[in-house]
Formats: sequence, C-alpha cells, structure tokens
Amino acid sequence: MITKSFFDNYNGRQVSIYELSNDKLKVGITDFGAAIQYLKVAAESGWRDICLGFNSTEEYLASGTYCGATIGRVGNRIKNGAFTLNGKRYQLTINDGNNHLHGGLEGYDRQFFEVLPDGDSLKMTYFDRDKSQGYDGNLQFSVAFTLVGSSLEIKYTAVSDCDTPFNPTCHAYFNMDGSGDIYGNLLCIYARKFTLIDGELIPTGQLAEVEGTPFDFTKFKEIGRDISEDNEQLKFGSGYDHNFVLDGGHAATAYGQESGIKLDVYTDMPGVQFYSGNFVKGVGKNGQLRPRQGFCLEPQFFPDAVNEPSFKSPVIKAGEEVSHYIRYEFQADKK
Repeated sequence: MITKSFFDNYNGRQVSIYELSNDKLKVGITDFGAAIQYLKVAAESGWRDICLGFNSTEEYLASGTYCGATIGRVGNRIKNGAFTLNGKRYQLTINDGNNHLHGGLEGYDRQFFEVLPDGDSLKMTYFDRDKSQGYDGNLQFSVAFTLVGSSLEIKYTAVSDCDTPFNPTCHAYFNMDGSGDIYGNLLCIYARKFTLIDGELIPTGQLAEVEGTPFDFTKFKEIGRDISEDNEQLKFGSGYDHNFVLDGGHAATAYGQESGIKLDVYTDMPGVQFYSGNFVKGVGKNGQLRPRQGFCLEPQFFPDAVNEPSFKSPVIKAGEEVSHYIRYEFQADKK
C-alpha cells in the first residue's frame, strides 16, 4: 500500500511524504531528494524505526548529511571535480574541499522529484539537464521503491543523450537498535579488499587486504571494536569512510543486538561505502543528532572511478538505458 501526506513547504512548494507499507515494513520517502525519512520494521516489541530522518526539509538540508537521500548523478567523490571523457575535459562543481561530492552543489539530494503511479512501486523521476553541475548530457533518471515481503527494493534507471558517468546510491543512515550510538551494532561486509584513500578521502588506486586490519568485517564484529585504533586510514576518514571491494552481490549484513533486527544488503554494483557517521549533526526527527548515531552502507561504483583506469567504469553510453539495484532485506528475531 502507498499513501501520500503533507511533509512541509520548501521554496514555495509543497513537499509530500509517501509511505509504502505492508505487515513487515513501513517506509516514508519525501519527493524532495527522494529521501527516506523513516524505515520501520515489525518486531515483537512493535514497530522499530531504524533510520535517521528529519521533520522538515530545512533541517534535512541544514544537517549536510545527505540523510536518506537518493544520490546522483555521481555518488561519492571525484578528485578536483574533474575528469576526461572521450577526449574532453570536464570541470564539475566543487563542494567538498577540493573535490566534487555526491553530485555537486545541487545534486539529486536537493531536487524535487516527479512522482508517477507504477502499480505497487513508488516511482520518482528527475530530468537532469545538460551542463548541470558541469556534466554533459540530458539524463532522464528514475528511482523506484518497492516493498516485497520483508525487503525494500530500490531500482535506479537512467538514459542520457551523450556518454556520461552515472553512479547512483542511497544515503540512508541505519541504527539497528533504533537509538543511541552504533558502536554495538554488529556488521559483516563481504569484501576481502578495500580501496586505500589519501587525506582528502580520494582513493589512491591501490587495493588493500582487510585481513589483519581494522577494516576486516569478513565476520560479524561490533562497529566500535576497532574504530579508535591507531591506523592511518582510520585517521584519514576520522573513522570508517571507505569503499569495500565486494566479493559478490551480497554486500553486507548488519544486526542490532538489542532489537534483534537483521539487515542484509544486496546490489549489482561493485563496491559499498561503509561510513560510520563520523560527522552526523543537526536536529533530527527525534532531537539532536550526534556523530556515530547512524551508519551508511552505500552500494556504488568506486569513488573517483572516472579517473582511475583500474576501477570499473561508471560511464554509460548515449541512448543506452542502464539500471542498477539495491535490496535491503530485513528480519526480526522472535524474543
């Protein structure tokens, strides 16, 4: 079932929130930023909201967290906001130190989406115009949210009239217990390697083995166990803010030890960014937000892939319709 209700007004326009619901999940998504504002799982103790969110668009934007948003045209960082494609040099908007982050100053997280009826799916579309944020090509983008049993499935589709990079993702922040910090949340990431970063969080092009490092999540461990270790990569990220090289389509599993809620993440993209919410701030739907109150698992092409030939390319060809998916699958323990 999908219902629509008033969220707030922003820039003279009404922002609506759409709820997808069944007997296992309730998900609220605004048509500004196609952003998840809550995700409630049916547990034995009742409905448990395990996503950070906001009560207003102004608070969402003021936080600078991209919380819950649909990210595009290109998620994560592009070094110096520049790349060369088909012999042409592109300069994008700069919004993260010297770099381009999550689509730039006016990425998809800051756009109104059109909502189209699509059966049991909530389909939102956005027309990303040529030269927006420095990218070439008129790109027609859509994101479809669908509940299938205990899963939330997200499908991204794009077609452009010229070659362009395309790397969408979902920037939901999870707290598997619904409140407090995330240090006690258990996490497993199905990756034996991760991409090393420099002091600006840009991949160096080198892949490192996770074994024997704080980045080894190949078996369940608490997020907080190794987060304060004396490690150069952790210092660069002020915690975890790294791309993991996925071994397959099952990206990660997270578990709330208090709630008994488990999350499995699946995708067809080659990497997943694990961000431990090191700079979470602002006023959220339940009051003041604090660092490491939520974490992100963002399926993606590797950061700065447009500039690193050894990484899988996110470039799509003119006229070719391309789709990618993320599936969040939930399970609640019976206590």
